[in-house]
Amino acid sequence: MMHECWLPELEYFEDYQNSWEIYENALYDIFREDFVNDRPEFEGQSVKFRWHPIEYGKPEAFFHLTCQDYSKAGERVPDLRRCERIRWVRAFIENYHCDPSLCEDCDGVKVWREPYKSKERVHILLEEERYLVILEPRPSYCLLITAFYLQYDHALRKQRKHYEQYE
Repeated sequence: MMHECWLPELEYFEDYQNSWEIYENALYDIFREDFVNDRPEFEGQSVKFRWHPIEYGKPEAFFHLTCQDYSKAGERVPDLRRCERIRWVRAFIENYHCDPSLCEDCDGVKVWREPYKSKERVHILLEEERYLVILEPRPSYCLLITAFYLQYDHALRKQRKHYEQYE
């Protein structure tokens, strides 16, 4: 189900000659367009991201949006579901307050805040699309933490439970 009212099309690997190099460069161009050249705003604050460490000439945040650290050892592996949804990150930030009556079969975007260490993080979830964006408000800006597709039912249930707890 696509939310035609604001959700961009997916970026498929196959549409880039099945070449990882071409695909990754295209994804990075989208990332730069959406977060470097023209930053989105969340609740009136500019959304920034972590630049360091820079790997292969790309900032850390780019890899948080396109890769998963399966082993939790700092070795990030490309995740095609994250890559395909690279355009969704900005769309979620800009449309978190959308009117669910404008989209068919949509319960609306779920937004909640949770404590994280000494800070607070904002979670933006569109349950029907199983996609989550996480931001961390700071005094003068909002930090983009990560975004990912919730592939497994238990992961989606866990996020729904967090939403209900912090609602």
